[in-house]
Amino acid sequence: MQGRAWTDWQFTREDLKRTPSVSCGWTVEREELDRAKACGLIYSASRKLQLPQITSTSACVFLHRFFMRHTLKEYHHYNIAATCLFFACKAEETLRKLDDFIPVIVYYASKGIRKAPPGTSEFEKWRAVILRNEIVLLQALCFDMVIDHPHTALIDLSQLLSLNQPLSQMAWSFIADCMRLPLCLVYPPKSIAYASLSLAIRVASSDVRGSLDDAWLDRISANRTEVSEIVQWVLEFYAREAQSRQAHGSSDHNADVSPTPASSPGSTTSPMPHVQQSPSETK
Repeated sequence: MQGRAWTDWQFTREDLKRTPSVSCGWTVEREELDRAKACGLIYSASRKLQLPQITSTSACVFLHRFFMRHTLKEYHHYNIAATCLFFACKAEETLRKLDDFIPVIVYYASKGIRKAPPGTSEFEKWRAVILRNEIVLLQALCFDMVIDHPHTALIDLSQLLSLNQPLSQMAWSFIADCMRLPLCLVYPPKSIAYASLSLAIRVASSDVRGSLDDAWLDRISANRTEVSEIVQWVLEFYAREAQSRQAHGSSDHNADVSPTPASSPGSTTSPMPHVQQSPSETK
């Protein structure tokens, strides 16, 4: 199945300052954090559901592309995270039943506080939201389900450079962190793979912010500018994320994760997302 070329989904850093969410009142930093939290939920649920990282990575890419067409005011990031992961399970042929899928999503989104077993009203609300949003997601993606993953480039690179397993595994983990950011909208998969290895080498040498000899980049004709920009972006995000956790507490997820309906056109509510309470909690 042929997908659109990566360049059809290519944007610039400046484009990320003019996203639909930014136009609705989000700051660039807040949108980046919300996207990262959504991807964090995707990865947590994926581990419990025993999904391959290719599936969770596809879900993250779908999410980043979705929010270049829609706003965080219209669609709460947890709702879209759940929808993207469920859709990615289909796209990557790693199917999971909603009976198994939804309870895991709710558990991790609420840090184990809430449950949504099949047959409950909470389960049915999530089921309705995921299935409804899946149609919107497909339209936003222009029905393009094929993703070029940076993992393929990293595997080739590991063989070419004869990397040891710990270093390769660390670089693999950095790819997961890279996918929490909208890097996939700005840089090609290969550059993300190369930057992930560069970060792994820096950590292994205990010189995270230092200037290392990345001669191997010349050996593979990598774009040094792109690799450097990605590394810097990731390091800056780590710093902002740490500051956010200190300011707002360590919890990344709200305890109340009931699906949130889209805001109506012309809504005068706050631009910050609001998670609607369950009927049982509002009585």
